[in-house]
Amino acid sequence: MSELNRMLSDLSSPKNSEKHVTVAPIPSVWGFRFARVVLALVATLVGATGISWAVSVGSEKTFLTTPMVTPEPVFVEPAPKAIPSPTQKVVKSEVSYVAMKATPVVAVEPTFETKAETKATEQVSEPMLMANVESIKAAPVQEKVEQEASLSVETIELTGEQLADIAYDKAQKRAQVGDTQKAIAFLRDAVKYNPSHIAATNQLAGLLYGRSQLRDAESVLRKGISANPNSATLKLTLARMYQQSGSEESALNVLSSSVHLLDGEQVRFVSMRAALAQKLGKNLEAKQSYQWLTEQEPMDGRWWLGLGVSAEKTGANKEAEKAYGKAVKSGGLSNQSVNFARQRLVYLQNLKQGATDGR
Repeated sequence: MSELNRMLSDLSSPKNSEKHVTVAPIPSVWGFRFARVVLALVATLVGATGISWAVSVGSEKTFLTTPMVTPEPVFVEPAPKAIPSPTQKVVKSEVSYVAMKATPVVAVEPTFETKAETKATEQVSEPMLMANVESIKAAPVQEKVEQEASLSVETIELTGEQLADIAYDKAQKRAQVGDTQKAIAFLRDAVKYNPSHIAATNQLAGLLYGRSQLRDAESVLRKGISANPNSATLKLTLARMYQQSGSEESALNVLSSSVHLLDGEQVRFVSMRAALAQKLGKNLEAKQSYQWLTEQEPMDGRWWLGLGVSAEKTGANKEAEKAYGKAVKSGGLSNQSVNFARQRLVYLQNLKQGATDGR
């Protein structure tokens, strides 16, 4: 015990102060907190400075990339509190720091083209690459659209018949609305393109005749008949025109062509010729025409009555008597015509009886 007391007294004496083991100061917890606050303030100032710089540059309408640093707290692992001991020389406190991570945030603002925009575009290469790729992909589509939109102009040469049909259709439309002047103009074009257009010739002559242009109407029909010598329609129109104007002889001359060469309307053609011939006293021609008609339509009493009259005037009483008998039995006659046929039949029978009695 005495030896131990002596050693303790020696340690507490000032002479042995150089041999005294100093205890390392333990870092205070408040110090670490202060350092952390300072770092947070510095990071905040740096971020605020970056944001203000980005706003000031963005007011100039340019593309900028502003790195915004988001500070993260520094975690400090506090050193364990050491108990002072005479035998402890140095107590070290290990401090581990967590490095701050700077997360760059790119702010892009669409602006008008400026010099600064060119620089920003050079820095960002991916949008330019995508634009180039899109233009390359759109090229075939544009080429396809151009091919589809291409028009081919083909010149078609119309024949005279086609031009005449077009003009004739236009004339019909004008005639339907009562515009006869333009209808006549279109019909003239149709006849000029195709002189054999029977319908256009016939209608043109009728419109001209209705406007009292008799000479023009006759000229149109004559040209039409020259181009269509077997057209019964044109000859009937011209004959009717002559008949209405009092030129019955001219009308009969128009109808003097052979029936077998006509392209149609033979019955109408021959019936008009028979009536004109009978009226003009050309009974033989009338008889021949009515004979043809009775062969074509034997049940029509008009033709038998006309044949009876023509035969009687030519002295063929026996043939006339037979024709009157057929007219009475057939239909298509008025009561007056039937009575006339009966009277003529009785007369011929009496005449025949008187001739027999005279012998």
